[in-house]
Amino acid sequence: MSTIACVDYRRTDLRTNVLENPYWITSGLVVGTANEDKGALVFSFPTAGKNTLVLGVAFEVVVAVTGTTPLIHVGYGTIATDAAVTGDNITYSNDDDYILHEDITLTAGAISYPTTGNTSTWLTAIAAWQFTAGSSLIVGAASTTPCVWIHCTDAGTILTGTYRLHMLICNVPGK
Repeated sequence: MSTIACVDYRRTDLRTNVLENPYWITSGLVVGTANEDKGALVFSFPTAGKNTLVLGVAFEVVVAVTGTTPLIHVGYGTIATDAAVTGDNITYSNDDDYILHEDITLTAGAISYPTTGNTSTWLTAIAAWQFTAGSSLIVGAASTTPCVWIHCTDAGTILTGTYRLHMLICNVPGK
């Protein structure tokens, strides 16, 4: 396991839905220059035992990401508790559980999705319609809270860029 300092971009206003059918959640707008070599914490799942199926993932670039060689991955990890703030750590095994950098177009207005040409852990599970704890089935927890995060790196320096993540999720009834 590795850790990375987080920058908090979660939006709690889109996290409630009274229906159990799938719905989209959207992260806050991530600023590439502030997030370089850090983990942009975009979603967390703090309700203990609540099962959330991840059915779709879309990465939206609002302002083109520029730099020497910017690379962006979308991964799954954990934070100590949902009270994590900017500067706390995200613990993770891989930074590309949802979308690999090869699938992300960094030009303004682009919306990118995982592809089978660069299969992520999540896409492999979804293609087989397998929901096991981790990226395809997130089991909420009050401590060691599961989260989704974005990792942006560059061989030089990120010069510009803003982006956000959208996820189509469904909460299994019961919790």
